[in-house]
Amino acid sequence: MLLITRDRIDSLRADLARPAQVNRCREELRKMLEIKQALLWRADAGTCCAGPVVANSFFAEVQLLEKALEALDKGAAGTAASLLEELAAHADYA
Repeated sequence: MLLITRDRIDSLRADLARPAQVNRCREELRKMLEIKQALLWRADAGTCCAGPVVANSFFAEVQLLEKALEALDKGAAGTAASLLEELAAHADYA
């Protein structure tokens, strides 16, 4: 099971600097994206007492992960790493 934590994101960012790890990182980003998309769907489907705030947060995280994957597909690992830092800051992983 993949847990999305600040440490995991930092480790993934470090791995992006190693060309041999890029494919593994791409797969891990896809898994993270699947998790966030599922959470977004659930947040959208059943609004709770938090209102749209939770869904909006997941939507922003999904967008960052999609952009990071696009950057990796274009060979821009540095851009992907920057987007992951933005993800970690946005989601306030501790």
